[in-house]
Parts: sequence; structure tokens; C-alpha cells
Amino acid sequence: MTELFLHHVWQYRVFDYTCMKTTDGQTIEVQSFGTYNTNEGPDFLHAKIRIGDTLWVGDVEIHVYASDWNKHKHFQQKEYNSVILHVVAYYDKDVCSQKQSVIPTFVLPITPQMLRSYELISACGIAKACSAIFPTINTLQSQMWFDRLVIERFETKADKVLCDYEQCNASWEITCYKTIARALGNPLNSQPFEMLADSLDLKIISKHAHSIFELEALLFGQAGFLNSKQNCEYTSQLQNEYDFLRKKYTLTSLSEHIWKFSKMRPFGFPTIRIAQLCQLIHSSRSLTSHILECDSLERLVRLFSFDLHNFWDTHYTLRDTSPPIQKHIGIHTVYTIIINAIIPFLFAYGSRMCMQEYKERALFFLEHIPSEHNTIIQEWDGLGIQSRSAYRSQALIQLHNEYCKQKRCLQCVFGHVYFTHILKKSETMCKIL
Repeated sequence: MTELFLHHVWQYRVFDYTCMKTTDGQTIEVQSFGTYNTNEGPDFLHAKIRIGDTLWVGDVEIHVYASDWNKHKHFQQKEYNSVILHVVAYYDKDVCSQKQSVIPTFVLPITPQMLRSYELISACGIAKACSAIFPTINTLQSQMWFDRLVIERFETKADKVLCDYEQCNASWEITCYKTIARALGNPLNSQPFEMLADSLDLKIISKHAHSIFELEALLFGQAGFLNSKQNCEYTSQLQNEYDFLRKKYTLTSLSEHIWKFSKMRPFGFPTIRIAQLCQLIHSSRSLTSHILECDSLERLVRLFSFDLHNFWDTHYTLRDTSPPIQKHIGIHTVYTIIINAIIPFLFAYGSRMCMQEYKERALFFLEHIPSEHNTIIQEWDGLGIQSRSAYRSQALIQLHNEYCKQKRCLQCVFGHVYFTHILKKSETMCKIL
């Protein structure tokens, strides 16, 4: 028995609420069960309940045992003075508010079938036993759930961007640069890219944005790739330029050893990604302005349509040569950067500036980017839930990571339908027996 289970029973009315009475015999008529509260304070807010002859408007608090009210010291907390009904699984004592008023108590009628159904759904974990009921779920119901998951996912991502914004002295330009840098390193080199972005003042970068050579000297030098003797003319020139810039700006480089190359495709090497970041800065200058001006996905993709310095035609790293091939950013990588950096940035910008159009534009881009293909999406596809756009794939990733893996089945629409399904089956079997 858990409070989460009791929250679910109350929120979705999974009990007979037509003949409710308090523990002292007063009739209860619920006109509104309240809004589920995920923050501090009572569990359900703004409920409307008639107890006896009096209509009350206030909050509902739920516990397994009535005495948990005192264990949690709610009798000392003024935010619980608004509680009009105490809902429990087991009644073992009356409780009072901070004002010494006795709070009416209602015992939820939990049946063995409800508990058994909860045990079954809790045991399924990430096995997604609920997949059996996917074909029965209403299309509109599932779409509304996916919409909520997408908003939830990108509000979380936007919070990270806004945290960067505060740490970057309220500079959108620095925040944008840092967000894109982190996305270029995704997933293995995200932290080194963030460290690289933090190690170099954007004002310094802007002074040298006119020259791709000077940008590469700055960023590769700061990344730690120019600390040892170089074996070709171009990299030696980069090293000499960085030595000059290091003294000029009193720079301290990172260690080369923080960068990860193993088990990566050469096109994803951090050296290639740093070169691409240099070219993006060089060709766009003000990244924030360019991104905010992009009113179509096509314009956004074109921001990444550039050629690298010809040195990279025959190199994946600063040392070893390779067969000649141009190192363009592939369209799938561009989409990944848009999903993981630009859309969260637009979401954060729209939230902070109270400009809803940027949040709507972010979701529009998401709907028109093809679905991602990874093991999570493949698993959902095998269960009959297909993903044709990044909007759907991001929703499914959020569902898997934040609900299935965390066993938050009762907070999931699919989990609720499954719980109701197995509860009905259990009750039917009991009637037969």
C-alpha cells in the first residue's frame, strides 16, 4: 500500500463514491475531487465537498494511516489548515489542524482486487505489460497524453537553458552558444563541450569570428589539442596562433584527455565537431538572431549548410591523415542539434520573454522533423506504437525514461487504462467464483 496508489484511486474515482461517509457518520458528497498537486502542500487542491449540511471548498490530504498526519507534522504546518477532508486507507485516530480543528476523515474502500491489480501493474516495470491494451486506447486520448509528454519534456529541457541563462549574466547569445556546443558533443562529449564553452569568453570569440583560422586556433587550443608538438604545417600554424592568443588573453586550456574518441564513428569525433562549431560561429556570427529569425525548418537547416576548412577534407583529427572526403554535417546530426538545442532554446526564450509564438514554432519544427531511430523507439514500434515524427519520438522517449523506467505507471494514461482493465477482469472472476 502506498500513497501514490491512494492518490490514483482518489484522482480517477476507482471506488464507489455514491455512498460516502466520514468516520463519525456524516454523509459526503463530492462535487469536485480537486486538482492533483505535485508540489509541496496538500495532495489535492481546490476540492468542493459537502459534508453533512455544509458545502466546503478547500484541499484534500491523503495518507495510508490516519496517524501519518501527525508523523508528517501537518498539525504544525499552516498550509494544511485549508484541508477539508482527510482520506486514508486505515483509520487509527482523529487528527487536528494547526488551529486545533478536528478534520473529517474518510476511509477509502480498498478491495483485495484493487490491491492485486496494483501489485500486477507495479511488477511490470519497464516490461510494458500494459501493451496488451494499446489497441483499445482511444486515439484522441493517446494523442492528448503524447502532447502532455512533449510539453513536459521540453519544459524540463528549457529549465536547463534558463539555468544557463541566469549563470551567463542574462545573455541569450552566450546561452545559445553554450546550448549548441553541448548538443554538438551529444552524448559522450557533452560535458567536455560545455567545459570548452565555459573556458572561453564569447567576447573573445566574437573578436576573431571573421577568421576561421583564428577561431580554430582558439577553440582547438582551449580544448587542449594544441599542447603537444604538431606534425603538419597547418596545425603548427594553429599552435603558434594559439600561443599568441593564450598570452594575449591569459587563457588556460583544458586537458586533451577529457575528450572521448573510442567507439565513435569518425564523423562524430570531437575534433570534427569543434571544427563544425567554429564554422557555425564564423558563418552565422550572431547565432541567437539567426535562430530567432528562422520561421521555417528549411531556413533553420540551412544554418548548418557550410563547408569546413580544406584541412578537414583529409583529416578526422589534428594528427592523422585520412582518405579525402568533405566533412559536412549530416542531416540527421542537424536534426539532433535542432531537437536537443534549438527547440529547448526557443522554448526557454519564449517562456522567459512571454512570447508564445516561439514555443509554438518550436513544436511546429518538432512535428516536421522525421522520427528518431533508437532502441527505445524500436521497442515502441514492436509494441504497435509507431513514430513518424520527432514530436512523437520525443514523447515516447519521455514516456519510457520518466514513467516506464521509474515505474510511475499509475501516473501514465496507458498505465491507468491497464489498471482499470485488470481490475475489471479481477472483479469479473470474483463474481464467477
